[in-house]
Amino acid sequence: MVYKLHKNGSFNIHTIKTDRFKNIRMEIMFRNNVDIASVHKRTVLFDMLMETGEYYKTKRAISLKLEELYNAVCYATSIRMGNAVLSSVAMDFLNPKYTEEDYLDEALKLPFDLIFHPDVTDNEFNDEILEIVKTRIISDIKNINEDPQRSAITKGLKAFDKESVSSINLSGSEEKIHEITSSNLYETYQDILTHDYIDIFIIGDFDENVVISKIVEYASFKTIKTHEITMDVKNKIAKKTKEVVESSPFSQSQVLFILNTLNLTDYEKKYPFIIYNMILGGGALETKLYRKLRDENSLCYNIQSLFQKNDNLELIITAVDKDNENKTKSLINATIKEMETKVSDDEVKRAVSAIISSINISLDSPDRIIDIHLFQYLNSIDDIETRINEFKKITKKDVMNIAKKVKLNTIYILRGGEENGEN
Repeated sequence: MVYKLHKNGSFNIHTIKTDRFKNIRMEIMFRNNVDIASVHKRTVLFDMLMETGEYYKTKRAISLKLEELYNAVCYATSIRMGNAVLSSVAMDFLNPKYTEEDYLDEALKLPFDLIFHPDVTDNEFNDEILEIVKTRIISDIKNINEDPQRSAITKGLKAFDKESVSSINLSGSEEKIHEITSSNLYETYQDILTHDYIDIFIIGDFDENVVISKIVEYASFKTIKTHEITMDVKNKIAKKTKEVVESSPFSQSQVLFILNTLNLTDYEKKYPFIIYNMILGGGALETKLYRKLRDENSLCYNIQSLFQKNDNLELIITAVDKDNENKTKSLINATIKEMETKVSDDEVKRAVSAIISSINISLDSPDRIIDIHLFQYLNSIDDIETRINEFKKITKKDVMNIAKKVKLNTIYILRGGEENGEN
C-alpha cells in the first residue's frame, strides 16, 4: 500500500495505491470550523446535492446513472470533529480494468457533476426538492427522541452546556430546518466552495497519473484557504457537579455521566487515555463498569464509556430501572475512582490487544484506510506501526495516572416510567 500527497493549489489529492480491493473509492472532503448558527444548512445542502442536479433532474436519473456504472454508489455525509465539521461526497465504483474504456472517466466525473452543477435557477435551489429534503431531515431529528440512548446523550450535552460546540446536532432543530430557503441555501453552497479546505482521497488499483489528471480536470475548486481550522474544544470545567433530571415515556431511565478530561497532552490522548477508556467501559464485555453494574449487581443490560477526544470529554451511559438510579450513580462514581488505584496488568494487556486487533481489522476496509490517512494528515493519529508500538508500551501505572485527569461535570438522567414525558 503506497500513500502519496499531491498538492494542487486550491485542493489536495491523496492517492492510496493498493490491489487489495476490486473497487475504487474516492472521497471529496470539505472541511471547516463549525459555525453553530448555520451548520444545519450544511447538512441540508449535501443532501440536496445527492438528490438532483443540472444534468440529473430526478433522484431516479442519478440512480440509473449509478446502475450504468455497474451499481456504483455515491452518497454524502457530514460529521463533527470537535470544533471542525467535515462533509464528504463518497463514490465507490468497480475497478476500470474489469470494464469498458470510458468507465473510469464517467465514474470520476459523476460526483463532481453533482457538486459543481446543482439543480439551481437564478441562484436558488429547486424548491420542491428542498422541501423533500427538509421533511426527511426533520424526520431524522424527531427519530432522535424515539431512541432512548441518543435522546439522553443529545439532551444531556445540552444540559452540560447548551452553548458548547459539543452539544450541537449537525441537523439543527426542526425550527431551524423550516427557516432554510432556496436562496439562503445557495449562499451556503457558495460559501462552502469558497472557504472550505478541500482534500480528495482515492484508494484502489489505478494508474496514478491518469487518475490525478482526470480529478484535476473535473475538480473546479479555485480558491486558496489560509485560515486555521481548530479541532480541540475548550469545554468549561465545573467547580461543582450538577445533576439534571428530565422525564420521558421510556420504560427505563437513561443515566449519563459527562466528565471533563484535564489538560491531556497530545500523547495522552492518543495512547494512555484510549486504554483507560477501554478498561473503564469502552471495550468488550469485560470492562470495569460492566462487571460492577451488570455482573455483580444486575442493574443493566449494558453500559459503555465514550471518549470524545476532540471535545475533551468522557461520556458514560447506561439504562436502568428508575428505582435503581441512585445505586447506579454510586457504583459508576466508585468505578471511576477505582481506576486511579486498581488497574491490573491483565486488564491493560487485554485492552492493548483489542486496540491492536481493531487497527489491523481497519486495513480490510477502504473507507477505514482513508480515515486512517485523513487523521494522520490532520496530525490526529500516528502511522500504524508507531501506534502499535506505542500502545504496547502502556503500563497500568500510565493508566492509573491518566485516571486522575478526569473530573465529573454533569450527571444527566432521562427518567423512565413517566407517562407523558414531561418534567
